[in-house]
Amino acid sequence: MKPSSDPPKSPNEEATRHAEYVIDLAKKLANGDRPGILATVDEHGVPHMRWMATLSLRDWPLLYTITSPTSRKIEHIKNNPSVSWMFSNDQMSVIVNIRGKARITSDSGKMQHVWKLLEDKSKAYFLSIASDGPGFAVIETEIEDIDCIVPKYDIKFQAHSVDLGSISRSLGAE
Repeated sequence: MKPSSDPPKSPNEEATRHAEYVIDLAKKLANGDRPGILATVDEHGVPHMRWMATLSLRDWPLLYTITSPTSRKIEHIKNNPSVSWMFSNDQMSVIVNIRGKARITSDSGKMQHVWKLLEDKSKAYFLSIASDGPGFAVIETEIEDIDCIVPKYDIKFQAHSVDLGSISRSLGAE
């Protein structure tokens, strides 16, 4: 084996490289092309998970989705804003878990902005149900941590809140 002529990387450089990889992978898997699973906790501490198909990461490190304004997840988030998201590739060989704080936005400007960001609203079935008001609510998740797992090889990478904004700016917002 030929020795590398590259100088050894510092632990910080190595950690940054891993965080960049995890962030890039999270952006690819949670870009709205495939559904994710959103986990919330109710007032009794019971977790609830559901598929969410209408997503956008265009305002990284924020993740947006829309839901019915009468959805139980809205009350869950109001009572406990800690949420988890899970995404995978089509083969389910790469899993990305995103944790953060969610909030329900009622600002009409933000709602219009998010509506325009969401490319595929075809799975937002609740939109066909008549309601008063805009007919949807916006869930905004401020991403705090990301775990990437490749179960077959027991590979795990992480990116934390301190990495998310600075690395995203260096990679260019997508």
